[in-house]
Amino acid sequence: MNVLILSAAAKVLLVQAFQAAARPLGGQVIAADIARDNAALFAADQALILPRSDDPGFAGALADACARHGVGLIVPTRDGELAVLAAARERLHAQGVTVLVPSQDALALCRDKRRFAQVCHGLGLATPRTFAPGEAPDRYPVFVRPVDGAGGRGARRVDGPADLPAGEDHLVQAFDDGPEFTIDVLMSLDGAPLQALARRRLLVHGGEATKSRTEDIPALADQALKLCAALGLVGHNVVQAFHDAAGTRFIEVNPRFGGASNLSIQAGLASPERILQMARGRTAEAARPRPIAYGLTMLRYAQDRIVTDAELAAL
Repeated sequence: MNVLILSAAAKVLLVQAFQAAARPLGGQVIAADIARDNAALFAADQALILPRSDDPGFAGALADACARHGVGLIVPTRDGELAVLAAARERLHAQGVTVLVPSQDALALCRDKRRFAQVCHGLGLATPRTFAPGEAPDRYPVFVRPVDGAGGRGARRVDGPADLPAGEDHLVQAFDDGPEFTIDVLMSLDGAPLQALARRRLLVHGGEATKSRTEDIPALADQALKLCAALGLVGHNVVQAFHDAAGTRFIEVNPRFGGASNLSIQAGLASPERILQMARGRTAEAARPRPIAYGLTMLRYAQDRIVTDAELAAL
């Protein structure tokens, strides 16, 4: 079974993790992007240039690429491509391709921050205090985010009413400066909760953790599994939350691998290996909990990949 990783960009570690899982099965990892000058394309077994996901020809080009290269599993990595893939999921499934994307309804719940908060409250899970549209916060600072969006775009701290945006297209919540965690959550391909691992975000740049540590917090992992099951998610997901002695406050869920998910993969969650097992029908084997190494700290650093004009042209 060959694996296609979309929007591969600089996600070399994710490519390598899937290579380690696919090669013992005789499979290869194909990395795709819209431009040749992306490091992950040179780390993969094969590289593809595909249209942008908002191009009308994207779905057809993707289906053709899967047929041409024997792809059995598609791994999206960018929020902007998820809805297009959800719409094309049945078409791809008909040609034997598994797409790691939930239903369009599940994606809509993840994108709409107000509906997401309502789901949390319906499950008895807490979020930072959320103000109703038009409700004046009784104290500052508050935290403001677009209601519809992903990846932290447009999120910011607001220190007074003069800077508070008008209208209902922003979610206003109490500012929370508690310890922030990402929980990597593995679900089955039909939405059953399997295993989760919490990692504390020690240092964050550009919305991604550059220092992170795995921690043994069963209650946090269990709540994240419950939330992802209620949302109808599949495969690997990243849940953002604050957690301290006062409890857990959920922020959002991204239904895809995260930028620092390599830490949880290496700590024992082994999502690529288990996802390939499920895609091959070995769900019972994939569902068995894996031993987790707690107290591992990830220290991220940059590495250069130097390529020639000929190598770029060869893609």
